Amino acid sequence: MTSRTRWIWLGDHLAVDFANTTIGLGVRRAELIGTVEEFRAWIEAEPAWLPAVDGGDIELGQVLEQRDATDRLLRCAARGMPLATEDIELINSRVRAAGVSRLLATVPGTSRLAADAGFPALLGVLAAATVDLLAREDLAAIAICEAPGCGQIFHRSRRNQRWCSPGCGNRARVDRHRHRNPVAGAVAAR
Repeated sequence: MTSRTRWIWLGDHLAVDFANTTIGLGVRRAELIGTVEEFRAWIEAEPAWLPAVDGGDIELGQVLEQRDATDRLLRCAARGMPLATEDIELINSRVRAAGVSRLLATVPGTSRLAADAGFPALLGVLAAATVDLLAREDLAAIAICEAPGCGQIFHRSRRNQRWCSPGCGNRARVDRHRHRNPVAGAVAAR
């Protein structure tokens, strides 16, 4: 599996892409960036601009700490719950430490995050993306996929959307059908 196929779902908001570097529901979450090499593969596959980082400069513990804070903040926002102060403080401190700026882009109505190169800048840009997303007026569009085994965070394209992708929707419908019709589930299991 190439790094491009492993990260095929990338392309949402940068904060969502970062939070979705685990997959699954509840305590049964699988880590997708458990090594520096996996994190570098994610950086290379991520379509959003990220500051350049030398390979030896990456502190995976700091990356995972920030990713987990971003994930908790986005999940709380999706559920309409208050945001944890310690997670907010971590994100804000990383933005300040990196001196991240928002600059106008060449297309009207667009902008981009900017920072110097290096690991602190990378963490700062990822943190600033979290701030950007959580400060939006359309925060109600953030949701958690309800498909069995998924749990990914995504932007709803319509108010009643419950799944992050057509594949998750199909999986959820098959699962629901199997639970409603135990005979069909037994036949499918053979």
